[in-house]
Amino acid sequence: MLRTRLKHLIFFWFASNLAFTNLAHAQSASQALAATVPLADVHRHVQRWVSPEQLKQQMQEQNVGWSGAVGAPFGPWDTAPYAQLLGKKYIATAGQVELSGIYAQHGASGLTDINLDTYKTLLQRSDKLFADGRIKGFGELILNNQTSNPLASFRRKVNIDSAPIEAMFKIATKYKGFVQIHSEDDADSIDQLKTLAAKYPEVAIILSHCLLTGNVELVKSLLTQHPNLYCEMSARSKSHYPNLDNERIRTRVIYGEDFAKAEWIKLIDALPTRFMVGTDTYNPNVNFEQNIAEIRKGLLARLQPISIEQVAYKNAVRVMRLD
Repeated sequence: MLRTRLKHLIFFWFASNLAFTNLAHAQSASQALAATVPLADVHRHVQRWVSPEQLKQQMQEQNVGWSGAVGAPFGPWDTAPYAQLLGKKYIATAGQVELSGIYAQHGASGLTDINLDTYKTLLQRSDKLFADGRIKGFGELILNNQTSNPLASFRRKVNIDSAPIEAMFKIATKYKGFVQIHSEDDADSIDQLKTLAAKYPEVAIILSHCLLTGNVELVKSLLTQHPNLYCEMSARSKSHYPNLDNERIRTRVIYGEDFAKAEWIKLIDALPTRFMVGTDTYNPNVNFEQNIAEIRKGLLARLQPISIEQVAYKNAVRVMRLD
């Protein structure tokens, strides 16, 4: 009996040490890969305080292979110089500047009025831009940010499946483009997103900031039910929120440079082809380099090695048809 028990203890000791060694090896491999893997930043606003030359330099220094997939809501209104300098490394889109202008002029109700001249021009122009290969998608379409913007004058909530948004989806279907939408996780907004996902299955819908939700089960359900839904993880890092005293803010923060929430890492590892990364430098106070450090050291480094390249850039390259 004693000999049998001793054998069991020895076996358990060896098994435990082997498991620990394998875990340590996997963690080391993840950290090494996360530090060097190229990134596709699918939520990079090109703003007036960052010139095309500065953006190119930042990308080179931080090993960011592609940037963009959202507009420049505070100018420059013409992003062509970025595309001209970066070529196919800049992910050009349409829609954000136009929707910002509609909201400023007509309020929230204007965002669902397809008869506005601004919408007519946007739809005609975007069709040609797609045909010429000058844009890859629409975005960021801000349709529900009623609690997620610090400026009360910029907040709104409208129907996501309204006529002008559907018109964009039809164009995106025609050209195999994507649509990036900023929405919060209100039940009605979720239902409208599900309606669009089901109605336009060939359009990849990128959920900006992964809905800014803390509800992991909701995200899992959405991604499982709708294969054309994807989450991008910008503005979910600690440095975006200097004040973590607010419970809602603490819910939104998923990772920092030295941590990531375990339930989110588990979800991403379970669905590694459905997540992307971004920085969301929406104002000059957002530190781009700090964001990249948080993505690499906090988020990617805690994923399984097999997941890291998918989340870092391969999903974006596949879904957005990048070169």
